[in-house]
Amino acid sequence: MEVVSDNKKYFVNSKLGCIIVTSDEPWSDVWMPQLHYAYQLSKRYNVIFLGPPAAWSIRSLFRLKHEAKKYNDRLIVINYLNVLPLFIGKLAVFINDLINQKLISKKITVNSKLPDLIMWRFDPFRSMYIYNDKNKARQVFHVIDPIAGKDLDIPLTKMSELVITTSPKFMDHYKALNKKVILLRQGVDIDFYNSAVTSEDINSSIAKDSVLLLGSFTDDIDYLFLKKIADHISTNLVFIGPMKILKHEKVTQFNDLIGKDNVHWLGPMEPNKFLSYLKACNVGIISYDHDNNPNNKFRSPLKAIGYLAAHKCIISNIDCEIPSLQNKAIYILNDEQAYLKLLDKSFAGSLLFDEEAVKRYLASIDYDNLIALAFSSLGKEFSPKV
Repeated sequence: MEVVSDNKKYFVNSKLGCIIVTSDEPWSDVWMPQLHYAYQLSKRYNVIFLGPPAAWSIRSLFRLKHEAKKYNDRLIVINYLNVLPLFIGKLAVFINDLINQKLISKKITVNSKLPDLIMWRFDPFRSMYIYNDKNKARQVFHVIDPIAGKDLDIPLTKMSELVITTSPKFMDHYKALNKKVILLRQGVDIDFYNSAVTSEDINSSIAKDSVLLLGSFTDDIDYLFLKKIADHISTNLVFIGPMKILKHEKVTQFNDLIGKDNVHWLGPMEPNKFLSYLKACNVGIISYDHDNNPNNKFRSPLKAIGYLAAHKCIISNIDCEIPSLQNKAIYILNDEQAYLKLLDKSFAGSLLFDEEAVKRYLASIDYDNLIALAFSSLGKEFSPKV
């Protein structure tokens, strides 16, 4: 990304308005929902992606400017400045927010006027005071993780004009705190997944006819079962995503796994890079540990959506929160032998993939439709693409 000069405004066309997307996830090759929304919104509006801060050090006291990078002409990426350490308490959050707001204001004001502003908050840890005056900006709180009652969840919920949650499991919590709460499932960019991938790219891909696992590789993944899958299949087992394992035992299991001849870990990739691998594979899988892990109740269906959009069946050992497609494209089961038998069915071409049912579901969660619903709930016109 191109670095933006200190003496330049962020945007050429201020008439498009500005949406500030706050995120607890950094801009990276791995696109979390916050990044997807920032990018999709930038097709119509000027967007500032305000990512999380670097770790605090004594130098942070003197770091009083954002290093801005331009992803495209309408999307600027900056990181939040933690000038004061958070161990000071709530006062540090307040002062840091005001410093960040002042620095952003300098870059987006035109003739001493702020543009039409929306604060679209994903970050539950900071940024609560940035343009929190409803006379200056519309307020949206978008909840994509199980944070109910934690950190700034409750005050952010109470102060927002609109609260969006991606899971029905938390609707009651948010409705008790705010009258305007809507459910928007995780989204998909249908045009992106429909973009062409050459047959040459597919035929030459290491993922051709493979079993593919997308996502972060953490302590929660069942690496021992993945080894059984690698031993069972006669093709490749391909992993795409960052390695974030902390437990020594799990690191050993992961390293043993990727040491097998038919197992290939390709690391993290931006969506436009992993699309050809996704389209080349035979089936997408999800495999988490089942040692009474409470996190399994709150997994995001994001990777499942990616598989579906690439027209791939999914075999999973946890709920994907898409009941309408169960046994039509998504197969959920806990028994290892039954799981392996479904893989055999997939390679035999006898696993049902209901194209029409999947098409209807994906259309319902296309980002254009989801964002239009959010704007409608705000009583705000949804601008056409620029």
